[in-house]
Amino acid sequence: MAIPDYNKVTDEIASKIKDIVGADYVSWDNKPMMYSYMSRGIMGIRAGPPDLVVRPGNAEEVRQVLMLCSENKIPVTPMAGGLSGGFALPLLENGGVLLECSRMNKIIEVNTDARYVIVEPGVRAGEVWAYFKKFYPEWAPPIADGAPPAATIMGDAIERGFSLVTSRFGPQADLVMGMEVVLPTGDILRTGSWGLGGVDPKYQGTKQDGNAMPYYKYGLGPDLHSLFFGSQGAMGVVTKAALKIVPHCHHKTVKAYGFENWYDAQEATLMASKYECGIADHFVMVQGGNWWLVPTRFQKDKIPKTYDYWAKLGIPEYFMNFEIWAHSEEELKFICDKLDDVILNQYAPKAKGKVTEWKLHPIQIASRMKKPNKIAIPYGQWEQGFLFITWYTPWQDAAECVEIYCKKMEEYGFPPVMWLASIDHCRECIIMPIFCFDSRKVEDFERIEKCEEDCTKIFLKKGWVNYRPNPTIHAPMSYDKAPTAFKLLRACKKVLDPNMIMHPGRLAFIAGVENPMDIPQYIVGYKKK
Repeated sequence: MAIPDYNKVTDEIASKIKDIVGADYVSWDNKPMMYSYMSRGIMGIRAGPPDLVVRPGNAEEVRQVLMLCSENKIPVTPMAGGLSGGFALPLLENGGVLLECSRMNKIIEVNTDARYVIVEPGVRAGEVWAYFKKFYPEWAPPIADGAPPAATIMGDAIERGFSLVTSRFGPQADLVMGMEVVLPTGDILRTGSWGLGGVDPKYQGTKQDGNAMPYYKYGLGPDLHSLFFGSQGAMGVVTKAALKIVPHCHHKTVKAYGFENWYDAQEATLMASKYECGIADHFVMVQGGNWWLVPTRFQKDKIPKTYDYWAKLGIPEYFMNFEIWAHSEEELKFICDKLDDVILNQYAPKAKGKVTEWKLHPIQIASRMKKPNKIAIPYGQWEQGFLFITWYTPWQDAAECVEIYCKKMEEYGFPPVMWLASIDHCRECIIMPIFCFDSRKVEDFERIEKCEEDCTKIFLKKGWVNYRPNPTIHAPMSYDKAPTAFKLLRACKKVLDPNMIMHPGRLAFIAGVENPMDIPQYIVGYKKK
């Protein structure tokens, strides 16, 4: 259903956008090109083609494009790599402008004293990792763990995703020290201490933009920067971000443990992770899952699909991996020995089932240590497609959540592929079912959404939240249960984006639609033959 409050791109608008960025950076009236962009939204299953794709080269070009689109009430969907938060594609039949920011790919500044890096939206994980390996080998940028090298570091950060050090330092949003955000009003906002202008050059850092360094994220009075975390491009366009960098310890390993049930995996991991100011501060990434994570990386018609086969190969039914960083071999050995003691000697005797160490082959450890890794990619081989859905729960609720999820996935005919990870010493858990399905079949998409609708009804009553919400399920259902938050967020959006052109529909914000539960009818659906 088209929405009357938005307009289509016209020849006149396309001409004006070409004047702003140059004709070489605008794709217009080319349907095959428009549809080709739809393959880049791997985290979403609903999308439509844009009317026009524009590739700005700097914040000023972004500003002019947004002002033009706001004046003419044309929807704008920002994206860079399209591999971090997903849904980086239009969701309305109106289409509109896809603001493709991959040309903005500079690493602006690295400060190893204040310990941050400033990047533009098009800087990819593989690029920034290689840059640090060459020029700053003692420091690590917080790239996403599991995302491919082509994913952008900024996309994961402003999505509040998980980095390679999430179990130690918290979700990616905790590592953002400041942002430069372009708004449809034409304003350019810098958050935190970075927002202070008129600063002497000596105190600006090497970026030399007239403003203070991004050393303090909360900055000038009430905090503004959280409005742009998790907004999925619905509040403005982040054109620069300052992210914390962390010490890159070069003595590393992975310890793994097997369990016979989810509960023991949860409780043993929690026991070890409570050793803060101690061994737990060296667990940079703690993650695990069930045995289904292994076979679904292969074509389903070519491998056994019962656990008996995989058990003979030494794959635990449930497992947790601890990636450990240390400053010396002596320190690494102490941490590993203490972790073994906690899991195998302190927890195992009181466990509900058997707890064992899963001794990984050196090749397995080396593969896990390689950054950026490509852990996610093989799941597309099971059939034709895969989809990650992500929820946050308290760590102590993780086992209950994944048990419910696995049963629901099997009920709807999907292999119950489940992954989970610790956030900040197991204060929170990020839970990610991986739906492996046939992307050629509309009925598979429908089964995924029906499964998610069932799970969402259950999970919201338990207080669990989806951090990358589906626009037809998670977002409207969540906001329906949080009416005050929705009312105030919508009011904030009207200030930042008066005509509500930014990624309409993504988070239940559409001009002229007040009730979040009315949003799904406007989101593009599946085309049946």
